[in-house]
Amino acid sequence: MTGLSYCLQKDSNNRFSTVLLYGDKPLAQHNDGGELNLLIENGDRADRMEISSWKATEAIEKDGRLILKGKSRLSLFTSDLDLEVSYEQITEQVLKKQIRIYQNDIPRLYLSLRNSLEPVSAPKSYWSFDHTDHLGGPAYGILADDVFPAAGFIDNNGLMVGLLTDSGWKNKWSRHAWRRTGRGNTTAIQMADPALLRTATQLERNTGKHHVTLTLGELYGNARIPLDYQKENGNRYRFLGRQGYRYTVALEYQGNVNGESIHVCDVNGTSIHSIFYNDEYSKDSNEWVSFVDRTNELPYDGFYSFHIQESSKIQTRNIQIYESAPQPVPWHELRQGEELVYTIMIFAEECEATSRNIKLKSQMNLSDGLGFKGSEIEKILYADSKMLTWITEPGLNEPMVVPSTFYFEMYFRDVFWILNGTHDAYLNENILRRIGETMNGEGAIDNIITAYHGSIEHTDNELPYLYLIWSFLNKKRFGSKPDLKKVQQITQLIQNKFDPDGDGVIKTNNPQSAMDVMWQNRPCRFASSQGYYAVALMAAKELGMEIAEEYVQAAIDAYRDYYDEYGTDGKFLHTFPDNTLGENGTSIGMVCNLDLEPEFLSLYVFDRSMLDRQIVIDTLEKYPISPEGLMPNLCRTDGKAFTKEVNPFSGGLYWKPGIYANGGSWLREQYIVLAVGKYHGWAKADELMQKRVDAELNFDSKNPLSREYLSLTEDPDDSAVHRVFGWNIILLAIHEWLGLRKPEWDPDYSKS
Repeated sequence: MTGLSYCLQKDSNNRFSTVLLYGDKPLAQHNDGGELNLLIENGDRADRMEISSWKATEAIEKDGRLILKGKSRLSLFTSDLDLEVSYEQITEQVLKKQIRIYQNDIPRLYLSLRNSLEPVSAPKSYWSFDHTDHLGGPAYGILADDVFPAAGFIDNNGLMVGLLTDSGWKNKWSRHAWRRTGRGNTTAIQMADPALLRTATQLERNTGKHHVTLTLGELYGNARIPLDYQKENGNRYRFLGRQGYRYTVALEYQGNVNGESIHVCDVNGTSIHSIFYNDEYSKDSNEWVSFVDRTNELPYDGFYSFHIQESSKIQTRNIQIYESAPQPVPWHELRQGEELVYTIMIFAEECEATSRNIKLKSQMNLSDGLGFKGSEIEKILYADSKMLTWITEPGLNEPMVVPSTFYFEMYFRDVFWILNGTHDAYLNENILRRIGETMNGEGAIDNIITAYHGSIEHTDNELPYLYLIWSFLNKKRFGSKPDLKKVQQITQLIQNKFDPDGDGVIKTNNPQSAMDVMWQNRPCRFASSQGYYAVALMAAKELGMEIAEEYVQAAIDAYRDYYDEYGTDGKFLHTFPDNTLGENGTSIGMVCNLDLEPEFLSLYVFDRSMLDRQIVIDTLEKYPISPEGLMPNLCRTDGKAFTKEVNPFSGGLYWKPGIYANGGSWLREQYIVLAVGKYHGWAKADELMQKRVDAELNFDSKNPLSREYLSLTEDPDDSAVHRVFGWNIILLAIHEWLGLRKPEWDPDYSKS
């Protein structure tokens, strides 16, 4: 036999566990020969106990799975705990391990689960998603910089072995390193899931303890402690600290922060922790800004001073100190009569553990383990989106779908494209409902849902349009019942706000879709905005709103009117004909991928074309194309990017040519354009679609993953820092629309 498999083991006490094999040779075990460790506390957290190296009392082979079962008496809590661990062979490279925990004796227990994968002999090295040689300690979480939860080891035969997790929504984890406050974004005070994955530290390796560990339900508790606000020698404050504890400093500051510092000092006045500011934290010296920073563990019990340097040019207020316990507490809730289910994947690959192979195999094997079927790019997009689906807050079991690991909020536009690329009915219905709940009295919905704080951001972009379109898609795809009261409010809002004279022609200060960096100081015409308006009217009409077909057609005709003869630039769909960037305030020719996005939505959602073949092809022919098949998202019709002196961006925003909005190549936007071109018979579409997905995996050879955008500077390092990016998964829906994949290849499809 070749590949990864499991072997049932029975000890002298007739208890069962497994050993993992590769071929016929032992490769690894779990938790010192058991299956898992649990840390358990009761509801008032007065009592704590551990279950270490749990083994089963019963083993069953059923339906191609090995099931290990057992009951543990929790005498401390007068409760029985039912445990079940199952193994399923997914592919020759992937095993799925599922853990079920149940009790019906006590209102609530708090749990944290530890699953350690332990090689049978000392490995050659360890790896994590972004480190080919991981030095030990946190490998994913807010204490680590990796962007995807995958870690493992290389055995002495060069075999790459990895440990993976199901989504944060399913396994109840999140990665909230930051929090959004009313005075700016700052470090999260609560440390939940600080190190979802760990590899053995150097000390552990030196003592022969080797492991890669997934820990779920771990939290470092915080308690606000008193500060002595009586100043000592100027700006000094005292607090009583404890040896081995970390302390979090939270404050607000105002002023010129560049080069300023704050110190936590010992009793002798020696600085043991310094916070150095630089001008990235505040651009406005009159603005109060939030700031959070953590100390290391304190060296002794006693008083410490918190002090701002005497020469400081900043003012501070609302200074708070939080004490963080040195030992984490469990926080996953096991309620009476309910069960917790955790899913873990283990994989083994006979390949060199290069940076590219680590990323590629981690993503593809996760998709395989989750039951997803598709091409290489489809598996990567699916895996990445799953690892961006978290819980909203510790203990708040609502889903949070973020654009990338560098975000900590859920953006409406992003989550619309992410979830409509999958067939998960629950997530689509839940997220749309919660977005609808943010509606204000005028019928405007909010752009952002974030953990720990609120966010009020009602803008003149496509959010109300997307609410209507998504409501109809949920009804069409899942039979979901729309919230007709909100649908009516939003329909009235967009008509009154964007088309008060009722002729179907709209103007806005902010172009709809991703070009929200082009805010204007006057209402203007934008092709994408007009097209989106027409599609939103179609959705509202299908949902039962009283909208005349003549009015819908008037909006469509206005969208088509952006196609015209523009002098020497020729005929094309002009993204922003009201711009004044040419000589003497005349308009310059501009094309943008987003101008064809409404045409895609109309085709995809309603099977209705708003533009004809000539409009689409003439516009597509205006885009410059790099040898790698990359098309700029926004550029001039002469193919040039914008200069610092001549550009449509708002508020002094600017990116060098080929970067972000100034000519970067965004997979989602470009692929939508190419799909529209394919529908309308553009001869270049098929080749460019293939080249664009190939570029996503090969342009930056070390990062075969979903990116926010790829650079058109020809330097892969100029591409987006947002690696593992969510909304590109809409490619799955495009492929289904084009007949290139089947919906049932998505494991969530049957649940719809």
